[in-house]
Amino acid sequence: MLDKIKNQRPQMEVEIGKELFKFIRNVLLHFPFFDSWDEVWINKSIINWYREGQSIDRFLAEFCGKEEVKYRFWEESKKEMTYLTISFPSEYSNGAKIYLKDILHEKDGVKFSFILMKKIIDTQVVIE
Repeated sequence: MLDKIKNQRPQMEVEIGKELFKFIRNVLLHFPFFDSWDEVWINKSIINWYREGQSIDRFLAEFCGKEEVKYRFWEESKKEMTYLTISFPSEYSNGAKIYLKDILHEKDGVKFSFILMKKIIDTQVVIE
């Protein structure tokens, strides 16, 4: 199912989408100390307090310093394009705070997840 999207959509959409939402899920699940999306921050020492190389650490190590990725999606119901940007932290260290809002705004994250889920479901439904 993801292979079909991978072949039909912009480069890195599936890879970033899958890894990004796994990253966000794990941050929110393992660090439930915040009241809102805009308050959520992490750094290398917090992420690796138990052990290095876990999924959050791997995501940040892989994507830290990469250029931002821009997506656009056609929303048929609104007859308009939706534009969103995923920004990666420039630094991943013990002292540097990485805010979730600086990677992806909450509204954009929810919209992006719904769009990707719909695309996956669309590849699985056969209309005869």
